[in-house]
Amino acid sequence: MIHLPTVGSTNDWLAARPELADGTWVRADIQTGGRGRRGRAWVSVLGNLFASVVTRPQAGEGPAPQLSFVAAVALARALDRWVAPERLTLKWPNDVLLDGVKVAGILLEGGTGATIIGFGVNLAGHPEGVERPATSLPAAGIAAPAAGDVAERLAVTFADARADWRDHGFAPVRAAWLGHAAGLGQRLEARLGVDTFSGVFTGLAPDGALLLTLADASVRAIHAGEVFAL
Repeated sequence: MIHLPTVGSTNDWLAARPELADGTWVRADIQTGGRGRRGRAWVSVLGNLFASVVTRPQAGEGPAPQLSFVAAVALARALDRWVAPERLTLKWPNDVLLDGVKVAGILLEGGTGATIIGFGVNLAGHPEGVERPATSLPAAGIAAPAAGDVAERLAVTFADARADWRDHGFAPVRAAWLGHAAGLGQRLEARLGVDTFSGVFTGLAPDGALLLTLADASVRAIHAGEVFAL
């Protein structure tokens, strides 16, 4: 685990170093240019976790987008050392919720022959006044662990989840993700650019698409977009 006091973005730091081996991790105390999905800024709070890992395709692994689910399962397993597992849920496609509010985000970005996965976890604090509500462990009454301890555990749980994916395919990862799924069986709204669909979240397709059962009983597979509870 490479540790940096300050960095613009841990994802960018790895992307600028194509010589680094598969499975290389970097963690920073502060990010000055962190970002979430769709280019949103990720606010840096000292004591939170900012870490990324570079992955290069290995024999037996499925399509790179499935790494989003591998990463989410791994992060939930890492956090359950400090947080009761029943308080953590996974929001499609790549957020972790604590008591139903976002506490962590995951960002996948492609590079030359690699997928870089960034993790941001609100261990010590969370930003106020952001577009989507957020929380942190202390805000939920949980003592904040050291970011380095969480990073080290995450590296282990990610390696384990990735090996399971590589050796047994996407099915066990999909099952583990669904075991933590936020909103399963409930009404959701999916926004896909200018199109919006609402229906009941009934599961994940074998490729990881969110399955939304619409009012006419048809099933829509959502491969990309944002979903919101109704």
